[in-house]
Amino acid sequence: MWLFSQTPKLNPKITFEGIEFTFHREDEWWEFTYRGTAFSSFEPVLIMPMKTQLDSILSTLETLMPELRTKLRSGLSEWSDATLDSGETYSIDVKDFANDGAFSVSWSNCASWGDIGVEYTIKDHAIIDESWSD
Repeated sequence: MWLFSQTPKLNPKITFEGIEFTFHREDEWWEFTYRGTAFSSFEPVLIMPMKTQLDSILSTLETLMPELRTKLRSGLSEWSDATLDSGETYSIDVKDFANDGAFSVSWSNCASWGDIGVEYTIKDHAIIDESWSD
């Protein structure tokens, strides 16, 4: 019956210093975009890095991008149909940043990748871990 149906609740949003944060209540995680880059924290509590720290994360990512792309190409070579530069996106997870200065970069959503995804953990301006999934 339609008598008891409820309109789904919207995910709560807050805006602080020009950045809009969204809390996804179903899976209890946060997302926000800073300087055109998607950030997330897969924890119910967001410990927000300062803008200078976000700038440092983006600078580190820019510096490491050639190495990351080389690793992506190498990893994708194991899947015959998967190619780089066919629509992949990445996001940065900052859930561990406040505790140990590490952040993760997850790549996915590429047209030729199917369910393939990869996550690189970065700390002290170096890639310290690589994890592939499909």
